[in-house]
Amino acid sequence: MNLLDVFKHSEDLVEFPAGAVIITEGQEGNNMYVVMEGEVSISLKSKLLATAQSGEIVGEMAMVSSNLRSATVTANTDCVLAEIDQGSFESLLKHVPEFTIHVMNVLASRLQNAFDMIE
Repeated sequence: MNLLDVFKHSEDLVEFPAGAVIITEGQEGNNMYVVMEGEVSISLKSKLLATAQSGEIVGEMAMVSSNLRSATVTANTDCVLAEIDQGSFESLLKHVPEFTIHVMNVLASRLQNAFDMIE
């Protein structure tokens, strides 16, 4: 699924300068993002889990589970992100099966990375 195409006309674009903390581990969260431009790092307890670039999502875990952020997301470069609120997220899950599968694949991959870090 090409999320850049899906969100290219989004009115909910947010810009972050390089070095900005976008999401903080442990805080409450009710939105997620699609990276439209730039690159972000995803870290857990100060350890790098992954990076996300254009077309990838971040912040999805809080949307699916407890609403608490499981990781910190920091802008590696100047970034433009499309914000997805809880209502839009639920609508996408219900009406766009490809989006649901995409989110599940991202969750599985990030959880595997976290397990690999623990070992």
